Amino acid sequence: MKKRIYVAIAICAISILAIGCGSKPTSTGPVQGSDPVNTTPAPTANPSEENGESQEIEVFYADDQLLQVEQRKKEITFKDDSEKYSKTYAALQSSDQTELIPLWSNIELLSATFDQGKLTLDVHIPDEARLGSGGELLAIDALKGTFFQFDEVTRIDLLVDGDATDSLMGHVELEHPLTRE
Repeated sequence: MKKRIYVAIAICAISILAIGCGSKPTSTGPVQGSDPVNTTPAPTANPSEENGESQEIEVFYADDQLLQVEQRKKEITFKDDSEKYSKTYAALQSSDQTELIPLWSNIELLSATFDQGKLTLDVHIPDEARLGSGGELLAIDALKGTFFQFDEVTRIDLLVDGDATDSLMGHVELEHPLTRE
């Protein structure tokens, strides 16, 4: 009986490792997409504050084995809600801890717009940023965990080069919009 359990565990472990068939992203290199184009300005939380508002947020990254997402706190500073979402995305793109992999590091944010509870993120994914199915699933989980922490965000529409694609990177079905679970 114990032998069967050990064999089942070994098969599961091998399957999990095989799922991440793409290359692992690294946490080094320039941060892309920190200045999105075509953002729709939203009302400023505090119009008299010139330097912007600071907020501590939860940001989700993959562990160094690409098996699960882990959250860390980061501080962002922004002038309005539109900038809050682009700064949050920029936080997803870099980690100051080498054991955490920012899955969005090489994926450029083209625009971030918010309207009536729906956050629309338009991204560009270069070939070198594509992940295997396991990494793609973790990237979507990291995005959802990071942006759904904001109470006002009830839906996320993730576009690739302006299009509502069936899949982010060709492995995992992408719902339009993603909704809070």
